[in-house]
Amino acid sequence: MRMMSALVLGASLAGTAAADPIVVPTEMCRGYFFVPVSLAAREGYPDDRVLWFLYDTGASTTYVDPEAIERVSGRSMAGLERVTITGATAGPVNYNRLPARLSQLDHLSIALGREIDGILAYDGFDDYLVTLDYAAGQIRLDSGRLPRPDGQTVFSARGPDDRPWLEVEFPNRTRRMLIDSGAGATIFAVNDIERYPLTEPPRPVTAATRFNRMEYRDGSRIDGEVRLGPHILPSPQVEDVPQTELIGGEVMRFFTWTFDFERERVSIEPRTGLAVTFPPEPALGLSFRPVADGLHVEAVLDGAADGIDILPGDVITHWNGRPVRARGCDTLAAGEVVTLTRVRGGQSAVVDVPVVVLVE
Repeated sequence: MRMMSALVLGASLAGTAAADPIVVPTEMCRGYFFVPVSLAAREGYPDDRVLWFLYDTGASTTYVDPEAIERVSGRSMAGLERVTITGATAGPVNYNRLPARLSQLDHLSIALGREIDGILAYDGFDDYLVTLDYAAGQIRLDSGRLPRPDGQTVFSARGPDDRPWLEVEFPNRTRRMLIDSGAGATIFAVNDIERYPLTEPPRPVTAATRFNRMEYRDGSRIDGEVRLGPHILPSPQVEDVPQTELIGGEVMRFFTWTFDFERERVSIEPRTGLAVTFPPEPALGLSFRPVADGLHVEAVLDGAADGIDILPGDVITHWNGRPVRARGCDTLAAGEVVTLTRVRGGQSAVVDVPVVVLVE
C-alpha cells in the first residue's frame, strides 16, 4: 500500500479542471528542483521556519535532516526515527501532514554546495499531475489525468515500485529505467557497462554521493543512438552503477515531464529550440567524499590534474574562495580553472586546478 502524502491544495486551485495550474515556488541548482516548505509562524518559535526540500522522482520516501527540524521547531529530535510535519505550505500548496524519515543530510549539502534540509519523495504531490518544466525552472500542479499511453507523447511509468519508470532503447538492448530527477548530473546509469556498445573502453569518471555510501563510477559513451519513444539521443554518456539503472537530470533537461502518479503514466514533451546533444563532460578529475571539514580527495583520476599539487587524503575546504558547503550552483566549463584550498598535514595551500574532459 502506498503512503498518502495528505496533500491539500489551496483556494487558487479550487474550481473546475479548467483552472490554471498552480506553480510551486522553486529554485534550480545544477538541474535540481528545490522547494521551500514553510511552517506557520508561531510565537516562541524561530523566525526562520523554511525547510528546503529537493524534489526527487527517484525517492520513494521523504527525508528531513534532524538538525533542520530542530532549527525550525526548537525541539530535540534525539532518539526519533520519523516525524510528521504539519501545518506547512509550499507556496499555495498546504500540507496537513507530511510524514518524513529523519536522516543526516550534511554530506549531500557539502557534495552539492547548497544546503539541503530534506528530500521530497515522488509522491509528495501525488494527488495531481506534476509537471517538471526544466526550461522554465518550474514545478506545476494540475488536476485531470493523462490519456492512455500512445508510445509517442504518453508512456507507461509502471515498474517494480511506485516510482516512475520508462523504457529506454539502446542499440543492443531495451531497459526499463528509473526516471530520477534527483540524479541531476547523470545522463544514464547502467549495470554492466561493458555489455553496451561503447566508443571507448570505460574509465573512472566520478564518485556519486548516496545516502550511506560513495559510488565510484566508470563511464564511456554509447556507440549509436538511444531512444525514448520517438526521441533520439545521439551517443550519450553512460556511467556504470551497481544498483538501480536510471535516467538522470542531464537527459531530463531536454524535455518537459508530466507525471500522473495515480495512473502510472508520464508524458514527455521536447523543449522547443533545444537540440539534444551530449558534448564532452567537463570535470576536475578528482573523486571526492564529503566530510565535516569539506571534500576529502579519494582519488586523482588517470590523466587528470597532472602536475597539480592535489593528493588522495587532502581535504578541500574552499572552492574559488568560498567554503565548499556554500560554493553555490555554478557548473564547470571546459577551459576553466578552479581555485581550491586544500589542507594536508594541518597545512593549507591554494591550488589552481584546470577543468578537464574525461569522456570525449
